[in-house]
Amino acid sequence: MPSPKPGHRNQETPPAPPYNFMAGFLSYLIPGLGQIYQGRVGKGLLFLACIYSLFGYGMALGQCSNVYIPEPQNLPKVTLPIFGTQDGAVKALYHRPQYCGQFWTGVVAWPAIWQYKRYDRQADADPILGKLERQPTEERLNELQTNGDRSWDLAWVFTVIAGVLNIMVIYDAAAGPAFRLSERMASEGKPPNSAVAPVATA
Repeated sequence: MPSPKPGHRNQETPPAPPYNFMAGFLSYLIPGLGQIYQGRVGKGLLFLACIYSLFGYGMALGQCSNVYIPEPQNLPKVTLPIFGTQDGAVKALYHRPQYCGQFWTGVVAWPAIWQYKRYDRQADADPILGKLERQPTEERLNELQTNGDRSWDLAWVFTVIAGVLNIMVIYDAAAGPAFRLSERMASEGKPPNSAVAPVATA
């Protein structure tokens, strides 16, 4: 068997650490909770503060009227290639795609789903959640969009950014810390660079 050339490294690809789906799911529910579950408390609290600050500021800027799923009944018809005419939630989200981003902020966006499922146009508010993340009336929407400044339109941008950023937080929790493989090898009694053979000499 020929000896390796000088300077050549025989590399053995180390096994990738398994994903921690529980931590990822926890960070979906509440941003940073998965990191706290893993013991990375400081990082988890930082994520929690940043994501909720963005989401809360967006809600306040939009007067709590920018996170919702609209009732599809009176919305224009939606026809998609291959899938044909759509109704229900698909139609609602087609006309309000912002919620697809807001959804990833976790439980703080769930009231919109409750309000969508229980929406009653004859009632002024839901008997349990009131007007929290409930579709605004046409009069309310017209008032926000015509009589106010552009704050209401800008408000949903902050809530969507919060949701998109939390997708990265979820991935960070699921993939685990960057030094996880080194910790695993150390626990098995291997040096951190044991996966790479030493440089061969002539």
